[in-house]
Amino acid sequence: MTTSPSAENQPKDQPAVAIEPGFEIVAQVFWEKNRSFILLLCAAALLAVIGREGWQYFAAQHEQSVRDDYAKVADRPEQLAAFAGANADHVLAGVAYLRIADSKYAIAEFRPAVENYNKAAARLKNPALLGRAKVGAAMSQINSGDKTAGEAALKAISAEVALPKSVRVEALYHLATIAYDVGNAADVGKLVTEIGKIDAAGVWSQRATMLLTIKRD
Repeated sequence: MTTSPSAENQPKDQPAVAIEPGFEIVAQVFWEKNRSFILLLCAAALLAVIGREGWQYFAAQHEQSVRDDYAKVADRPEQLAAFAGANADHVLAGVAYLRIADSKYAIAEFRPAVENYNKAAARLKNPALLGRAKVGAAMSQINSGDKTAGEAALKAISAEVALPKSVRVEALYHLATIAYDVGNAADVGKLVTEIGKIDAAGVWSQRATMLLTIKRD
């Protein structure tokens, strides 16, 4: 039987086999060298998560608080101004200013109505409510005696494609009634045609069409 050569008989120039360190050893060395930095990163990440969750909780609580405050004064017009002033950057302040403006318009206080409609428009994001505020401001200007500015505002509203069609044609309808009142039949016809192009089936289109059939005294 052949036996393997003993260690003494092996060639002396045979290179030694290099032993790679295991993963555990590499990880331990990396940890020892970078422990402080890793702990700092973990702490920063934890603080970021806590901060984000805390802010979201605070924002949710604040939002609910503002809504609760609005619900308390929604039926109390005399308190809406105070609510709007205390929550000037909130969308509900825009709603409050819109209601204040409507109440001023209803009692023919047109200049305060213009002011409050403009405040509402600066805060409202909903296109329909924003349109209401803009039309209200324009009509309040006209009724307060600033006809030129009011008509210019109505024309701008009619061209603002981001607003709902109903708002745009309402602005045109008001312009048509102004033209009708001064006996400008040509402008009435043009405005009624423009209304039909934007929203032929809408209620404002039907009202505008009636202007063509009603004879002035």
